[in-house]
Amino acid sequence: MRIFTEAANMHFFSLPGLIAVILIVIPNLLLMRKASATKPDDLETASLKVSRMEFWSRFMLNLVLPLMGYTPLGNYWMYAAIVILVLYYICWIRFAVGGCFYPDIYLKSFLGIPVPIDIFNVLYFTVVSIWLCNFLALVLSVDYAVCRMISASKAYQDLKTRQYI
Repeated sequence: MRIFTEAANMHFFSLPGLIAVILIVIPNLLLMRKASATKPDDLETASLKVSRMEFWSRFMLNLVLPLMGYTPLGNYWMYAAIVILVLYYICWIRFAVGGCFYPDIYLKSFLGIPVPIDIFNVLYFTVVSIWLCNFLALVLSVDYAVCRMISASKAYQDLKTRQYI
């Protein structure tokens, strides 16, 4: 697989990586401030260690994607990333239309997928990392995915016991 052999073709900047990071951040910037007003103060998520690992892996991922450029793989990976991004945006639009009620992020499934905003987020980062042949980003995206899913499942369980649904 070319993703493991692309180190020789590395260059310092990746415009597709920068665009990918900007596109995934837009809904967060637009809607999370409004949603934070309905976030429970005592929401149980993963441990502090997992939360820190999640933060740092996402932070590094957002740096590595635009700052490490490689020759992208075939367009099918790009198309897969676009489909996932569209589904991610649909989830955010549905969230906004529903009034930006924070527990909906975790409790409303989409196409039978639980916590769809988080699922599509981690899938997007993973597919973009593969498409851009960025092995370091792929490792970070897998780490971020594991930590994010642990945290999201804990929040889901906590909110589910509060009878929001």
